[in-house]
Amino acid sequence: MTYIVATPSGRGRKTDARRIVRAAAISPCSEVHESSHVPPSTRKIEAMLANIITRLERIEEKIDENVYPPESAIKPEFVKRIKKAQTDIAKGNGKTYDSMDAFIRAISE
Repeated sequence: MTYIVATPSGRGRKTDARRIVRAAAISPCSEVHESSHVPPSTRKIEAMLANIITRLERIEEKIDENVYPPESAIKPEFVKRIKKAQTDIAKGNGKTYDSMDAFIRAISE
């Protein structure tokens, strides 16, 4: 990071952080100010991060908007099918598929 060290004579010079410590130790009247010069690459990174944060906030809003139907809206026939499938799997009568593609083909039929 670049800093400007203001010396008692009023003239400032750009220097790195290590030299600031030395300048401050030599001159008790010196002040340290952060430089206003920001490299363009830093601005691009800050803009990119701001964009990412904005997108994440929008995603969070969309997630918060999602609601599940009340349990009373689920049809009893569907609940019976799920319970039967659970008992079949527990008994070892579940279906197995060779691949995910085979599974997707089977459920899309």
